[in-house]
Amino acid sequence: MRAKIILLASGLSVGIATAIVSLGTDSTPAANTAPPRDHLEWGVYQILWSRSYSTQLENELSKFASKPDYVMFYRDLQRPFPKFAVDTIAEQGATAIVSLELWSWHGGRQGSFLTLINDGRLDEFLRSWAADAKLYGKRVLLRFGFEFNGDWFSWSLDPKAYVRAWRHAHAIFQEQGASNVQWVWAPNVASCPDTPENDMHLYYPGDDVVDWVGVDGYNFGENHDEWHAWQSFHEIFDEVLNDFGRRYPGKPVVIAEFGCAPGPAEKRANWIREAYHDLQNRSQVKAVVWFNYDKRREREPNFRVDATAGALDAFNRTFAAPR
Repeated sequence: MRAKIILLASGLSVGIATAIVSLGTDSTPAANTAPPRDHLEWGVYQILWSRSYSTQLENELSKFASKPDYVMFYRDLQRPFPKFAVDTIAEQGATAIVSLELWSWHGGRQGSFLTLINDGRLDEFLRSWAADAKLYGKRVLLRFGFEFNGDWFSWSLDPKAYVRAWRHAHAIFQEQGASNVQWVWAPNVASCPDTPENDMHLYYPGDDVVDWVGVDGYNFGENHDEWHAWQSFHEIFDEVLNDFGRRYPGKPVVIAEFGCAPGPAEKRANWIREAYHDLQNRSQVKAVVWFNYDKRREREPNFRVDATAGALDAFNRTFAAPR
């Protein structure tokens, strides 16, 4: 996730009927008060610590009422397959989602690696990564070059090069037999710039090489900047999820990053409840991943679910409620 401009919905807010539940404390996982909803998996983004990852991850996950189905973290190109991280996540009973950034962190996040991929100069690296993933053997979700329709990443704004790079990398993984790696295509919910040439669907590499269709979107709240206002989950995601249903009816959908900025405590808790209830009628959405990270050092909101009173309790009674 990087700073992003979310285009405001033009329609009026739609009221969502929600079950009102009594709030517990954020320190105690709550009992299940959510209505049943089959197959809605959940996960969290947790920063990949270089030391004591196992202990820190266990501590973070202990706040939730159940174990997550997924834990997501970021990785850059030119770093090997993160076996330690995916093993640690598997020990928690979860599947890793590796969000692969198409540049090098050592290079100061400069330049796009699309040309290097398409010219074959990263083939050896990709073969090694894929071979190690195959040896790992368990299911891994790979979010390859996400948010490509946003101008905050250097691999954006070139749909033809992006599609070519995706298909080239995917072919190498197939050659290596890394069938346990599932490929997640994940645009930002709004394109920036919002032009016909930057339409998110121009970046779609094809049904034959996409396992999951994903999308990232946030409620940045009322005080973030001039381009944002408080938005419901419905206002942020309805249009794109409806579009996915028409364009990719056979693909499972993951909301690969979502979160709500702090605001009045009950307002944020209600946002979480309404998000959960809004998904009850969207069977194509199979999983959601909460961006559980404090971004204030980067002049963005604190998206940690326990950042405000009642929010963690609301999450534990909905998305993380034991089934």
